[in-house]
Amino acid sequence: MPDPLVLLPGLQSDDRSWFYQLEHFGRSRQVIVPKGQQYCDTIAEMTDVVFEQLPERFHLAAWSMGGYIALAMMPRLLGRMASLILVGTSARPEDPASTPRRRDLLALAEREGIEVASLRSSAHSTLDIEAVAPEVRAGLLLTWTELGLDAYRKQQHAIIERPDTRANLGMVDCPTLIIVGEADQTTPPDCAREMHAAIPGSHLHVIERSGHCVPFERPELFNQILDDWLLAQDHAEGEMRRQQG
Repeated sequence: MPDPLVLLPGLQSDDRSWFYQLEHFGRSRQVIVPKGQQYCDTIAEMTDVVFEQLPERFHLAAWSMGGYIALAMMPRLLGRMASLILVGTSARPEDPASTPRRRDLLALAEREGIEVASLRSSAHSTLDIEAVAPEVRAGLLLTWTELGLDAYRKQQHAIIERPDTRANLGMVDCPTLIIVGEADQTTPPDCAREMHAAIPGSHLHVIERSGHCVPFERPELFNQILDDWLLAQDHAEGEMRRQQG
């Protein structure tokens, strides 16, 4: 049985943001989407909640806020990951230029409702939100409303106050794949290139015609890249176990 795949979602998201990946990879391996971190006040608290849900050995795909959590958790993950996949994320602390937009979205949610903020955020995060399948868009909106305003407030504050984890990049001890949309405005490609330069032996894919949400903006391409990656890592790990045993 191949190692499990842990999918760590981003801001105000749950398993529904990984719709296409759960459907595809759930056929061949155990897929785990951690829960509960959305209700924490800080990235440090989020790492504790996520860490308790991790299997002994796993592939970790971490997207956006999920990447902030994964990189902050890195010292505790050494020796545990079969591979790391960082998607539309960054090791940098909050860019002061981004904070006003976050606060504006939060104020919008408090003034006009979480659904309005969801639509505004989705339009910013994707290259073309109307090109995303209607059922996926409906699931994302439902996630925002179910998680609620208080969780959204906590996550935005946690992201604004997130730590600088660039010092943790050099300690990554497993094969690493970095994926970013070429039109990502939230964590632009230069953030991905910075991580790629700092993580020894890492691989970088810049995806054309995609914004911040590659897993559901370009699902077929994303799944193919991830499929090829996981199969190669599973094969390499299997060979290593055979040689050791």
